[in-house]
Amino acid sequence: MRFLDWIDRGIRGIGVVTAWLTVVSIAAYGALQMLDRKLQLGVSSYLPDLSTSLLFILIFLTFGYTYLRDGHVRVDVLRRHWSARRIAWIELIGGLFVLLPLAAILTYYGWDGLMRTTKYAETQLWAQRIAGVIGPILLALAGMIVALRNIAFLTGRRAQGAPEQASGLHNGE
Repeated sequence: MRFLDWIDRGIRGIGVVTAWLTVVSIAAYGALQMLDRKLQLGVSSYLPDLSTSLLFILIFLTFGYTYLRDGHVRVDVLRRHWSARRIAWIELIGGLFVLLPLAAILTYYGWDGLMRTTKYAETQLWAQRIAGVIGPILLALAGMIVALRNIAFLTGRRAQGAPEQASGLHNGE
């Protein structure tokens, strides 16, 4: 389990660093655009799609972090009444049959897009395409971590299921 914790920390670190870098950059670019409109410097015309690219990078590189922190969308109206074992089973089945195949498909198409971009597109798209490959890989790793932790929980080798429960949800007591 220490290896899983190490990967978990890596995914979380990438997510936090990505979030800070992209959000601050998006805010700075927005301020630059406002100044550019007032002062008519023509600076923002050099990077017309920067904020869209940064948003794409933010979303893709924080998928795994969000999943590990239990931040993805779900129907908590039903879930809050379920036991921790039932939640662990649902997370395990959903991870194995939905999340991991989805991550594999996204990685496959992301890699294809990256290969086409490096041949035919300008370098400004490369960061987006690289995030389109790395993000689904991080999501798949997060899915495997959650699946293995839920297996450990269901077999009695771990005290709680995964991903981490958001505060206020029923924990099966």
